[in-house]
Amino acid sequence: MKQKLPKKLPQVKRLQNFLAVILLCFSLQSYATTEETLISNEDTWCGSISGFKFSNGNSSTTITNGGEYYIGDLPNNFYINVLVSGYSRSARIKVKNLYTGQYAYIQENYLPYTFPNGGSAWSYGPGYYEIEAKIYKYNSCSGWYCDKEKIRFKLTNTPSCGEIDGLVFSNGTNTVNISNGGSYDIATLPYNFYVDVVVSGMTDSAYNKIKNLNTGQVYTNTENILPYTYPGGNGAWSLGTGTFQFISKVYKYDNCYGTQCDYICYTFTLYEQNCGDITELQFTNGTETTTLTDGATYQLSDLPSNFYVDAIVSGASESVRFEVENVETNQQYSIIENYIPYTYPAGGGSWNLGTGTFEIKASMYSGNYCNSTLCDEETITITISDIEDVTCEADSGTISLSTNTLPILDLSSTVAINISLNGDAVVPSGFDKAFILSQPNLNGELVIKRWTRTSNSFTFSGLQDLGVYRVHVLVFNPATLDLATIQLQQTTATDVENLISSNNLCASLEEVGVQFLVIAPPPKQASTNNDDASGDVKDPIVKDVIIEKEATEEEFKPVLDNSTDIKLYPNPASNNLNVELLLLDAEVMHYTVYSINGKQVLRGTFDNSTFGKTKVDVNSLSNGLYIINFKSNFRSFSKKVQVLH
Repeated sequence: MKQKLPKKLPQVKRLQNFLAVILLCFSLQSYATTEETLISNEDTWCGSISGFKFSNGNSSTTITNGGEYYIGDLPNNFYINVLVSGYSRSARIKVKNLYTGQYAYIQENYLPYTFPNGGSAWSYGPGYYEIEAKIYKYNSCSGWYCDKEKIRFKLTNTPSCGEIDGLVFSNGTNTVNISNGGSYDIATLPYNFYVDVVVSGMTDSAYNKIKNLNTGQVYTNTENILPYTYPGGNGAWSLGTGTFQFISKVYKYDNCYGTQCDYICYTFTLYEQNCGDITELQFTNGTETTTLTDGATYQLSDLPSNFYVDAIVSGASESVRFEVENVETNQQYSIIENYIPYTYPAGGGSWNLGTGTFEIKASMYSGNYCNSTLCDEETITITISDIEDVTCEADSGTISLSTNTLPILDLSSTVAINISLNGDAVVPSGFDKAFILSQPNLNGELVIKRWTRTSNSFTFSGLQDLGVYRVHVLVFNPATLDLATIQLQQTTATDVENLISSNNLCASLEEVGVQFLVIAPPPKQASTNNDDASGDVKDPIVKDVIIEKEATEEEFKPVLDNSTDIKLYPNPASNNLNVELLLLDAEVMHYTVYSINGKQVLRGTFDNSTFGKTKVDVNSLSNGLYIINFKSNFRSFSKKVQVLH
């Protein structure tokens, strides 16, 4: 009997499944390897994006991710150029405004790949943009893309901020770079140097702060115009030597407003070698010398023959610059001397500028040709004259008046003040004398009213002539001083004195003058006789007579004006007149107020217990002009005030 094989079908089924899995894995691996090979071949024949530029075909500016660009700095009619390398046939470019969310797509099939396409000019204005570009192996952006790049940037109509490139010592022509921590001999720096903050890009102002680290002193300035310098306006450095910290900040707008663009902080040291000084200037010829004194006048005949100006120096020096100006003609002369003796004219030549008034300035330097450290300067003004001084013998002397108080008894009549010389005047041959009548104005100036060369008196009549006057005597040479130049009612006695002194005239004016008063007649007292027809005496008239008294001659004696230290204010006064007077320790000052016709209306006393101050109540006085007489055991004087309610 034939045996049957045992059934083992389940084992065979499992084996078949296992073989199928192995075959599937092998197939998948083969497919993956084939696909990688295809992609590798595609990479070999596909290009890449290397960057972006703003361009117009002639000039370009590279775009960096996150950069900010001022449209005015970019090429005219620019577009965005996608830079590629390798093989590509098309590009898709997407531009998005990140401020507004708006975006645009374009497709380019020809190099260069640009946005806007075809090399058209950018028309999207300022903003914050994102550009995404993809390049393809085939036209119309078909197939796989070869490469993709994305970049962001800002475009603005506002210029971008500039920056500080460094600091230099400069005078506008020559420069020396400043290094942080450097030391510099002033003698090696440009003449009249300043510190210049060198900038590039857009800035409108700078703030400079300088600290002397030796003394702690701090100096600052603000500059709104290039170059940004310290001192401002290209002025020469004036802070001397030492170690300095220099801080500068530059800003986008004027007056250090808005964005701070850049900042720099340097430390440097300035020093100088020992310098000499100018001890004096001399007129000399090498043998005889005359020291120059500022403001002096020198007679040509008294100076050494063939003289020149010599700058006498002590200590180290290498050169001196002479600057000479004729202040009368404004002509200027300048020379540099590099060898001792330092002279003007150079080389010890004889003075050749003649006579006149000259300002002579000598500047000494530590190096040749005056282009190093300024060690010392000496400036004087002198006059050289060839006219011998002539002693002026004219002397006005003193005068006496016939009276100190001149009443006009009848306002329609004429009265005269007579003047006599006291015998001490000196009137040289060819000279003449004149009497001058003046009257003080409210400012205390003696205004000239009249003058006479032929009379020894002045006459007065009418109410308009009442007041305080002074008489002066003038001795003068009619050939050099014309009295017709005196403008009556305007020229003052001081003006005449200044005219004499400023023109070096030989004349003598008694400037203070002798004071006197022209007053109205005193009022008649009311009669108290019972035989009077009316028999009626009115109280107001009696009161006036009681309150006011007639001024005596003693009270108006002529005195020197010792009131230069007095203040009267306000003048005109309406309520109170303030009086301030510097008094001596034991001085008691009495004051009396007189009306213009010489009647006493007020009186009082003050001393140092009130520090020489008092108030005069003028409320009871009528509007008009009044005389205040001040009198103490040391002095007396008078002042004129006006009351105006």
